[in-house]
Amino acid sequence: MKTCISEEMNNHENSQLNVSQCCKATLDNLKEKPWKAIIKKIAHNWRTRSRLNHLNEAQLKDIGLTAADVDHEVRKPVWK
Repeated sequence: MKTCISEEMNNHENSQLNVSQCCKATLDNLKEKPWKAIIKKIAHNWRTRSRLNHLNEAQLKDIGLTAADVDHEVRKPVWK
């Protein structure tokens, strides 16, 4: 009987440790990607996709893209 209780206590402590590790990992991930970097990425994506959308067929051919490739890229959300 005591063994069952101590096993339950160990399981409970382990689950709390797992949750704590998960929360720490999430906070570390948020620290790695500050909002300023995310905003910069959005601005970069918007700017480059806008320029890409204004290229003519000859320019697209030079860089090896088709109109379908451009259409696919410019339809993506700016945060991706």
